[in-house]
Amino acid sequence: MVAVLLCLPGGVAFADGDPASDVLASARVFWPYSVKVPKESRERLNETVKAVTRNGLPVRVAMVQNEFDLGSVGVLFGHPQDYSKFLAQGLANFNRDWVIVVMPGGYGVYHCVPIKRAEGYLDPCEKELPTGADQKRLRTLAPVSKSGVDMATAAEQAVRTFAEGRGVSADSGGGVGVVAPVAGSIVGILLALAFFARRGVKS
Repeated sequence: MVAVLLCLPGGVAFADGDPASDVLASARVFWPYSVKVPKESRERLNETVKAVTRNGLPVRVAMVQNEFDLGSVGVLFGHPQDYSKFLAQGLANFNRDWVIVVMPGGYGVYHCVPIKRAEGYLDPCEKELPTGADQKRLRTLAPVSKSGVDMATAAEQAVRTFAEGRGVSADSGGGVGVVAPVAGSIVGILLALAFFARRGVKS
């Protein structure tokens, strides 16, 4: 059954009752229905997702605590990598961001890459990522238990680990925000030195 679902064309997810597909068409985070996520953790995850996206690595996150969160595709519970592929394919006609899935026992990551066909149409998910390195990095993380552990904290760590592996800052300032003030200070110092040097020559 899992193999059959993964062979379905992109966009089918929206017709089969998969809640995360509907939510992530516009939102960046899908929250589990049956688990209460602490406000602080929710805010941290939202900020991290926004920061990573703003810094050049657009991501969407689905937290799945049980089969209920998967709607009619509950067969994919326990298969986070397969579900991340299924979800990314379903979203491909709406957005082609990276999709990170968090489930009890594991993580998944997938990204659809479009290919323009000779006939002129665009296949939204013909080419695929991630690399094995992306998956390997996520496998180093501690799995989420089934006992209602704070999934948002686990999801935030997954986003950070994934982003850092691709050289993208997960902080709101990004990499540019630190360099720019330093560069500005150096330019200011050089200008000041040049000014005083000219005054010294005139004297």
